[in-house]
Amino acid sequence: MTNLQSSAPHIHDASHYNDLADWGPQPDALDGTASHSHGRLLHKSVATDKMPAIETGLWTCTPGRWQLAVPRDELLWVMVGQVEYEGTAGDKITMAANDAVLFPAGWRGVARVVEPLRVSYILSATQKMAGTPDRPQLLRNPLATLLAKDLKNWGVIPTMLEGESTTAGLLLNRAGDGSAECGFWTCTPGFWHCHVTRDEYCHFLVGDATYTNDATGEVIEIKPDTLAFFPKDWRGTCRVHRLVKKIYLIV
Repeated sequence: MTNLQSSAPHIHDASHYNDLADWGPQPDALDGTASHSHGRLLHKSVATDKMPAIETGLWTCTPGRWQLAVPRDELLWVMVGQVEYEGTAGDKITMAANDAVLFPAGWRGVARVVEPLRVSYILSATQKMAGTPDRPQLLRNPLATLLAKDLKNWGVIPTMLEGESTTAGLLLNRAGDGSAECGFWTCTPGFWHCHVTRDEYCHFLVGDATYTNDATGEVIEIKPDTLAFFPKDWRGTCRVHRLVKKIYLIV
């Protein structure tokens, strides 16, 4: 069911997907031992003189410590392992399975993988969103810690075809002009038309849904632990069969 050539490339069972390429030793290693990386690109756009490439996919890394400089806003969702980050400004965070973090463009510090790490990620094509804090924004285990009362009601999907899918969520950050945002999103069952107005990375954590492409009729099944990338101007329908929860970044 995984399809990297889809109109919306996707990987099912991302926590266990093992068709990974060898990405070699992690650069800028500290302590004399380099972590080793493997990964699989889900999507990478074509860079231009004015716009760097968007990159999204899976990444694994063995224990080690290295200097880290984040060139553009980056969202990580940890599936397995433990990692520590310490910024040059003194900020420190520790992440484990089911944690998400948004790194702002320009963040610098040290990364230390404590236990073998597996993440999904998106490195955006933009500089830091307007209003993004200078320090990483951490969302710790939203499936266990976020209750319905913690989420903002974002209303019913405006393009309903059947039923009444209600959305709610929590923002990690949103650009002042609304052009980009990142957070946690939920949607109740229903059937609606979907127009993706900007590139969107999604890691679906809970629930079942079916997306159908208007132009080609392609059917994309979403299950728990599905990583997907919907490109700008993807159009189709979405039928949510069972409450969906996802981490996302729209760029």
